[in-house]
Amino acid sequence: MSETNLNETPNHEPDTPRLEPWLVVLLLSMVPMLAAFAARDFVYHLATISGILFAAGLGMLMVQERRRR
Repeated sequence: MSETNLNETPNHEPDTPRLEPWLVVLLLSMVPMLAAFAARDFVYHLATISGILFAAGLGMLMVQERRRR
């Protein structure tokens, strides 16, 4: 499958901007940290979840960039 086929979606033009999956995961990594302000008892657990999501998002970004080369 060519690179142009991977980036195209059936209902959108190839130049249509879209939210990348790795960016969604990185943004979702902030949610547990914001929840830690409300739930003081689970700060370490929520920080761990946030760190795991952040690392997963960075991993997804690195995999995507390797595929583009």
